[in-house]
Amino acid sequence: MKPIRVAIIGNPTVGKSTLFSSLTGIGVMISNYPGTTVEVARGSATHDGVTLELFDLPGVYSLDTMCAEERMVLDFLARERPDVILNVVDATRLERNLYLTLEVLELGLPVVVALNMVEEAHALGMEVDAERLSQLLGVPVVPIYIHRGSGLDELAHALFHPGKGRHFLARYDRHVEAFIRQLMGMRPGLSRYEATRLLLGMACEAPEDVKSAARLMREEIERTHNEPLEEILASNRYGAAGLIAKGVVSHRPASAVTLRERIDDLLMNPASGIILLALIILGMLLIVFFVGGFLEEAIVGAFDVLIISPATGALSGYPLAQVVVRYTLIGIQAGLGIVVPYIMAFYVLMSLLENSGYLTRAAFLLDDVMHRFRLHGRAMIPLILGFGCSVPAIMSTKALQTRRERIIASAMVCMVPCSARSIVIMGLVATFVSVWAALSIYVLMLAVTIMVGYVLGRVVKGEEMGFIMEMVPLRVPRLKDVVDKTWMQMKEFVYVAFPLLIAGSAFLGVLQYAGVLDVVNALLAPVTVGLLGLPPYAATSLIFGVLRKEMALETLAVLAGTAQFSLVFTPLQMYVFAVFTTIYLPCIATATMLNRVLGFKDMVIITGLTFALALVISSLIAHLVPLLASLI
Repeated sequence: MKPIRVAIIGNPTVGKSTLFSSLTGIGVMISNYPGTTVEVARGSATHDGVTLELFDLPGVYSLDTMCAEERMVLDFLARERPDVILNVVDATRLERNLYLTLEVLELGLPVVVALNMVEEAHALGMEVDAERLSQLLGVPVVPIYIHRGSGLDELAHALFHPGKGRHFLARYDRHVEAFIRQLMGMRPGLSRYEATRLLLGMACEAPEDVKSAARLMREEIERTHNEPLEEILASNRYGAAGLIAKGVVSHRPASAVTLRERIDDLLMNPASGIILLALIILGMLLIVFFVGGFLEEAIVGAFDVLIISPATGALSGYPLAQVVVRYTLIGIQAGLGIVVPYIMAFYVLMSLLENSGYLTRAAFLLDDVMHRFRLHGRAMIPLILGFGCSVPAIMSTKALQTRRERIIASAMVCMVPCSARSIVIMGLVATFVSVWAALSIYVLMLAVTIMVGYVLGRVVKGEEMGFIMEMVPLRVPRLKDVVDKTWMQMKEFVYVAFPLLIAGSAFLGVLQYAGVLDVVNALLAPVTVGLLGLPPYAATSLIFGVLRKEMALETLAVLAGTAQFSLVFTPLQMYVFAVFTTIYLPCIATATMLNRVLGFKDMVIITGLTFALALVISSLIAHLVPLLASLI
């Protein structure tokens, strides 16, 4: 049987992508839609022997074609003609979500509504009558409980039988309705949706006389009502959505939400919220420092005594084999002892923040701060995500409205210490210098990020635009969701970076034995030794750091011959190395994403800016600190 093609549509933050993941599991393909930078996830699911081919379209608030995501959704529906549209709505914000639902119903395609966040609505004192909502809309409405996996079978069944009855259609002003009927009569086969698009002046196939008539009708409507047609239609749709929501939602005293509301008030209050945000970020860093440091010390020490020393001692009569095995084992030691403890702890904490709904509150709190960079508060979300990984952080800048905002936010993201850079800071400075020295690097990077944002906010030209952002309801993160999200972030290291690290370490051993590394280090010595005051072999580790930032530290351990860095480096050298690694050139994956989002020219400018800043700041630290110490 031919697969049933399902397009998943919904507002941002309604749980659309979570539902998609629950239905499809593994084997998801993500690609840009042709001719756009907007990504579409595609996956398959089987129910009762029938295959569902699902497309997770970007979250949109409407289909008014005001932004790239909305235009892409309309283009996808027109080109691909899915068999069913699965519209995911948030039960806690039903009226707002139904605006998009009413637009989707006008398309004339089979529709199934997935009513999500039912438990959250119940906790807020709201009860949504799904059966009554189905009767009013004229389409199946299925309550789903994604976290419990409940309702998914019923939803899959509804997708096979979406119903062919008459959908509810929002009624517009009588003049608009009259002109819609008139246009449909002028061209047989013209749908109500197409007639509405013609009135709005949007692209639609129709004879020129019909288009001319539509233009005259639009002018007549706007002259009579003294307001744009778009506003008239939006007002009518919101009115219809409000009446439907009022008819299906009942309220009860929400005494159970008092504690949640009090917590929300504390998080959103400008005074207490900023203090809590600072404490949360500081607490995250300290937890990662101490947990990662404890695990690193235990793993590295045990690896030295139990594996590296016996293995290299056994190969003392075979110089090449001894070098290759030693470098390979130190690479494994660096991965297990340095990377895993820090990166795992960090991703667990980031998953807790994301799944709790706290990130949108942080963005709201810092809205005024971001305005100083002439950005919207939503730009704060990529910066916070940047503490995890720069690649998804830069990808998330596509949600910003203007190219100018995307350039500034992306440049600032490149200055934020991601988890890979944090590994260098924590594994080197926090462990072998002090926790406070490591924290000072974060303070330094905060100052650099602010400086870059402030300067670019006044240099980069372009339109400045406001943005409406909805608060995701606060919720207690589920353990399974946190574990799943942490593993999704960790598996790239396990499957890609770790094998690359092992192979690269063995290759470094061969190059070291052949004397190639000595030549490379000598060529770059004016920078690494002269400007930065580092050992010559640091040049090779910095080159490997361009592949993945944590590889700079891992390779340094291999080249130094030990992960006990205090034996071979001074505290100042460790500090300078960490600062330079944190700022200089984005990793290959980040540079690739910059190219995709902004283009080659802006990618080159941003990477050049990071290298120049790294060179200047690190050189100043390397030379001024000893000078100041001598004067004191």
